[in-house]
Amino acid sequence: MFKVLILVCSTALAPSECQVDSAVSVINGPEAPDARLCGLNGQAYLAGTALAARHEDEYVKVKCSRTAIGKTVG
Repeated sequence: MFKVLILVCSTALAPSECQVDSAVSVINGPEAPDARLCGLNGQAYLAGTALAARHEDEYVKVKCSRTAIGKTVG
């Protein structure tokens, strides 16, 4: 499973530096069964919020975080 996180970051940060600990705000989004749907669900979730209208000094980034480790072998 994956969890969608919407990161609101300052334009002073490069997109590669925009992480949970450096974001201005972090919004928890829906869960998704795989990485592909996580990205799609994140974009759809973002489009349905007021965050889609960005401020001049901020941008948003969709981040997918794994919520569980797969089954172990053995």
